[in-house]
Amino acid sequence: MSLSEEANKFSRDKVQWLLENQCRIPVRSTTPISYYYKTADNLIEQADHYFTTNQFEQSFILYSRYITLFVEELKQHHRDYPNVSINDRERVKDIIRTKALPRAEELKDKLKEKYIREYEEKQKTIDEDEEDNLKITATTLSCAPINIQHKNKLTSQQLTDNYVQLPLTHIASSLLSTTNHNFGQMSNKPDKTTYDYSQETATNSINPNKMLYRQISIPNDITLKFLQVAEQNTAKNVYTYGILAGNKKENNEYMITHIVIPKQNGGINSCYMEKQEEEEMFEYISNNNLITLGWIHTHPNERVFLSSIDLHRHILYQMLIQEAIAIVISPKFNQTEIFSMTDDRGIPVISACQMSDIHQHVNHPPLYVISSHTNYDLGLECKIIDLRH
Repeated sequence: MSLSEEANKFSRDKVQWLLENQCRIPVRSTTPISYYYKTADNLIEQADHYFTTNQFEQSFILYSRYITLFVEELKQHHRDYPNVSINDRERVKDIIRTKALPRAEELKDKLKEKYIREYEEKQKTIDEDEEDNLKITATTLSCAPINIQHKNKLTSQQLTDNYVQLPLTHIASSLLSTTNHNFGQMSNKPDKTTYDYSQETATNSINPNKMLYRQISIPNDITLKFLQVAEQNTAKNVYTYGILAGNKKENNEYMITHIVIPKQNGGINSCYMEKQEEEEMFEYISNNNLITLGWIHTHPNERVFLSSIDLHRHILYQMLIQEAIAIVISPKFNQTEIFSMTDDRGIPVISACQMSDIHQHVNHPPLYVISSHTNYDLGLECKIIDLRH
């Protein structure tokens, strides 16, 4: 295979990896379908920003998420899709037809060109290094007949591995084919497990995600206020859960202003809501023009980390708004931490996983890390909306 053919194959595979591993938002049928329609507007707003600032990969991912969500995922997996109003359907179709799809096609071509250049430049560097090594070897051999072993030379396959961090799961057709807009199906095989749930502790790494996240300002009193409303559950070793909601600042960054606590059924390692309870929570957020910026919960008798159940809950929030965070509080160990899932590992692994309840995932490289795009703001106060009463 020539260098040109290798570069073209590499570029196609990398775009395909993005489509298969970054663009399918898991749909929960218990989450009101109106939440997806309202929150997905943020995907377009974010994608537009990245498009105008020439951040092509980020923009391509977000436009593709929007297209996939409405063309495939909600139709196939949400029981209330037939009840969506004609106005909402037509509005989304118009966004896909006039903006999301044309821009995604344009960006796909630009990304392929970019990846080809990167591959060829990397290969050129490798060839130059190998040539230098050969010159050094020849010089050395002319001086003394010693035996030299050359190690760690990169092959073309190793070069590809440097870019593609996870194995590809090839699908029948490209998600955004210019001639066929029937979206392909991805592999949904769960990740193989190698360690115990008890070892699923938080990483100390700072977020290595490549996307440029906007800052989220967090009220300085958020931990204290949430612990106060969770006190009764904590005494019974029961989890308490709430949604982080807020708005945008004038500088287009986010700020958390509310915790909305729904009616819920808590246990010793999780809590859950019925469909009606989740609808009530998101209805409050929508009616008060708030944005869902993640969630917060307690670990009454454990340290802070994200369990498999937590990861499956969080992925929806972060794939709709990439800055969305998970705050975990451990009253027993006096710990509070803020987490985000990793783009290159956490999102593809969890979005493809079909398991539920407590299960296992390989956590190396990390599925989630400590968030690096948050700050505590003394000028913000957290408002608690407790819908349990």
